[in-house]
Amino acid sequence: MKQIFSRLLLITLGFIIPLFMVEFGVRLTNLAPPPEPNPTIWQPHPLLGWWHIPYSGGLFHNDFNEFETDVHINARGLRDREIGYDNPSHAFRVLSLADSFGESLQVPLEQTYHKQLESHLSASLGHPVEVINGGVGGWGTDQEAIFYLSEGFRYNPDIVLLAFFIRNDTVNNYGPLEIARNGGSQQKQFFSLSPTGELIAPPLDISTTATVTPTTSPTESPLLLPLADTLWQYSAIYRFATPYLRNIPPLVQNLGPSGILGGEGVVRAHHPTTPLEFFIYQEPPNEPFTAAWQLTESLIAHLQIEVTKRNSKLVVVLIGAPEQVYPAEWETLLTRNPAFQGITWNLDSPNQRLNQFLTAQNIPHLDLLPIFRQAAAQPNTPPLHLRHDQHWTVTGHALAAQAIGEYLEKELGIRN
Repeated sequence: MKQIFSRLLLITLGFIIPLFMVEFGVRLTNLAPPPEPNPTIWQPHPLLGWWHIPYSGGLFHNDFNEFETDVHINARGLRDREIGYDNPSHAFRVLSLADSFGESLQVPLEQTYHKQLESHLSASLGHPVEVINGGVGGWGTDQEAIFYLSEGFRYNPDIVLLAFFIRNDTVNNYGPLEIARNGGSQQKQFFSLSPTGELIAPPLDISTTATVTPTTSPTESPLLLPLADTLWQYSAIYRFATPYLRNIPPLVQNLGPSGILGGEGVVRAHHPTTPLEFFIYQEPPNEPFTAAWQLTESLIAHLQIEVTKRNSKLVVVLIGAPEQVYPAEWETLLTRNPAFQGITWNLDSPNQRLNQFLTAQNIPHLDLLPIFRQAAAQPNTPPLHLRHDQHWTVTGHALAAQAIGEYLEKELGIRN
């Protein structure tokens, strides 16, 4: 028995000691994200689906510990400094409508493309410029249009700058695709089109619109979720490894429902195993994506009408996705997703379609994809997107701000 006990003790120590050494190494090298969750800065909203909580904020990071940013929301719910509706300095105003690329939680406020564009235009015009950040993570063109009509116009902008993220904004706008992408959860009401192509506004029901209604989430807390929460709090190894494990679809499908991969793992287990939004590149588009494009184009056309009514000018900026900018990213996606095999893909087709539509509508627009591709092809260019988070780095924001500023100066005649 003593020999058995000794051997068991040696085996246990042989396992525990290396584990503690790895734990110490991960902590020492700061590879794992902090255990504290990101601050809550969003809340349900009856019109917009969700909106920033005024005066909220704190330190933000992602699960891969790629950034740490101090974020603050102002009195009117914008991730911006305090800017009132009045304009006592008679500044030239640009209202930026965007999703998470505009919200820009990955970089300090002054390094966002909004504020870099503000500095660029101010130097060009020789008098004050205010670029107002109306970006909110996860928003589609529909929510951005509603925000302009309900709130944004109050700032009396000279230009309304609509940022359009190629990968998922079309999906965000179309109910059947967006709900399927989110595993059955509906977080907002959706616009639709009549049989004759007229835009139909969603119903406003404050009692239901301001709630999140998951239809496929488990009714009981997963058995291992408390253990996962404890491990996340106290184990750097767990915090380091789990985000990578969540990116393996078969693992998420099998282990996610148990809760051992944390709350995000539970949510992802109910999402489609093949990311639905990437089918935006399928050529020709299937029926749901064709309907989503028609709805999206109608939303943009309607927004143009409303902006013009208020003596402002709508400008659309097309934001390319990492898989469009970096060929290796797309090859990795094809390898990891067997369902992508045998499908005809064209990574340029969404941009081509949107550029053609905007030209036909006489809407000024700038496609950033060629600019980002050219920069990324230069060997000395730092990464333009964060590897895991996939939003812009500081370099990406700077490139976008420069390109947008030069476009506005050249095409719209904004000069001193």
